[in-house]
Amino acid sequence: MRLRWWLLALALLWAIWLIAKPSNRRIEAQMDKAIALATECKARDAQSELIALRKTKATPEQLQKVQKALNEASAACTRKRQRDKAWREAKPGIQSALASSSFERARTRLRAFTKRWGEDEETRALQDEIDTRAPEHRRADEVTR
Repeated sequence: MRLRWWLLALALLWAIWLIAKPSNRRIEAQMDKAIALATECKARDAQSELIALRKTKATPEQLQKVQKALNEASAACTRKRQRDKAWREAKPGIQSALASSSFERARTRLRAFTKRWGEDEETRALQDEIDTRAPEHRRADEVTR
């Protein structure tokens, strides 16, 4: 065989090797995808990505990094679900107190919720609604300041 055929065969093998081997960029992209899915609270999809990563040539450190991120995101998602559930339970009570013109009771219930779970746009909007509907009443947390 001539030299050019050997070189052509080597070039072909090199091209096949480049296509077939999982590159670090591909593994890193798959890791980022798994972590992004976990932060979006899509635990099942993120776990599937981790399983797929285990079938590649990802290093144990890379797998451990993804697993750690999945665990942290799982805890955050659990807390978010608990907060959403608590808000669904607290909101009707606050609104019924507001509807019956029990502004202090509505403030107290809202304050108890925000003390436990923190404020967000919805709680601030409800607080503003309470303040607008009962401006003559001083807020209990203003008295303590």
